[in-house]
Amino acid sequence: METKRNLKYFTTRGINILLIIGVAISIAGLLMMFIIPLGNGYNFGFIVLMVGAAVAVFGSGAKSAEADIDNEIYGKIKDMPEQAQIKYEVYEKSFLKILNPVFLKGFSFEGENVHCKKGPDHKYRTDTYNAAQLYFTQEKIYVYGKHLSLLDDSEEANYEFGGVYPFQDVDKAYIEDKTVKLIGRDISVHSFGLRLKDGTDVFKFNVEDGADVDKAADDINHAIEKMTERAIERAADKAAKRAALREFDEKNAKAAAADAQ
Repeated sequence: METKRNLKYFTTRGINILLIIGVAISIAGLLMMFIIPLGNGYNFGFIVLMVGAAVAVFGSGAKSAEADIDNEIYGKIKDMPEQAQIKYEVYEKSFLKILNPVFLKGFSFEGENVHCKKGPDHKYRTDTYNAAQLYFTQEKIYVYGKHLSLLDDSEEANYEFGGVYPFQDVDKAYIEDKTVKLIGRDISVHSFGLRLKDGTDVFKFNVEDGADVDKAADDINHAIEKMTERAIERAADKAAKRAALREFDEKNAKAAAADAQ
C-alpha cells in the first residue's frame, strides 16, 4: 500500500511546487537548445531539459492522485462478492428470489482525525473506506464487510466485519443523513445501517448517495417482514406437529397400558 503517497495526497494543499519547477527547468532547457548556437549550448540545453523532466516526473509521482486512490480501493474490494460466498459457503442457488444481493460502499467521514480532500472531479475522499456484501436466503442475512485504511496498512486498521443473522432477529435496514464539517466545509453524508431487534447495529457506515441505496433499504425491510412472517409460520407448524406427535404417543401408551391389563 502506498501509504506515504496517500498521506501526501490528503495533506498537500495548493500548487505542486516540484512539478512547476520541473516544467520551468524543462522550458529553459528547450530554449537553450534552439536559441544558443549549435554545439555545447545545444547539448547543455538537452541536459537541462532532461533534468527538468526528471524533476517534473518526480513531482507528479510524489503523491497519489485521485485515480491512484480509487484504483487502490477497487483492488481491495473487487473480489468481495466471491469471498463472501466462499467464507459463508452460500451460493447463488440458495439466494432469495425476491431480493437481490446488495453491495454497499463509501468513504468514511465520521470519527477523529479524518483526512479529507475534494478532488477536481468534485468528489470528497477520505483516508478510510468501508464496503459490505449482503446475501439473502430463505432464513438468513449474510454480511461480509471490510474496513480499509489508506494511511495505515496494519491488521488493526484493515479488518473484516459482519456475520450471519436470522431474519427474525433483524429489526430493520435504515439510512441516516447528517452534515459533518471537514476541511472548513459542510459535507452531507449518508449512512446505511442494519439493526438487530436487541438495538445493536450489525454495521453502520457512510455510503455513496443514490436511489439504489434507498431502494436497497426498502427491499431489505420488505424481505425482513415477509421472511419473519414465514419463520413464525414455520415455527408454529413445527410446534403443532410436535404437539400432535406427543398426543399420538400418549394415546398409544394408554392403549398399550389398557391391553396389558
